[in-house]
Amino acid sequence: MSHHFEFDFEHKILLTVMEGEIHGTELLAIDQDLLARIVRMQPAAGICDLTAVTELNVPVPILRTAALQPEPYPLEAPRFIVAPTDVLYGMSRMYELVANRPDGKLQVVRNRQEALSALGVSDARFDPID
Repeated sequence: MSHHFEFDFEHKILLTVMEGEIHGTELLAIDQDLLARIVRMQPAAGICDLTAVTELNVPVPILRTAALQPEPYPLEAPRFIVAPTDVLYGMSRMYELVANRPDGKLQVVRNRQEALSALGVSDARFDPID
């Protein structure tokens, strides 16, 4: 599996962890899986962690299509993409520039701690969810 989900029940943070090789069509499927978890869990914030991604093979048109999908999170929910490498960071910034609706609610950071700090959370405890 190229991704899984975890949830911090105390702070209501949905964590999407992507792993291994991610290909273009997979990105759209991951978005659908994410939407189902958002509807069920009603998170206050979201983090997508790309730390374990070994290859991101997503053509720009598919990245743009994914970024233009309707925002799955509530409009007030802050969202973060954790992109530790320069390549992942650059791709994530392209996504952010297209998908950042409303302005400023989506941010690309280098590690998960940056995202948690921005949320004011120092004691997150993520449990796997299906």
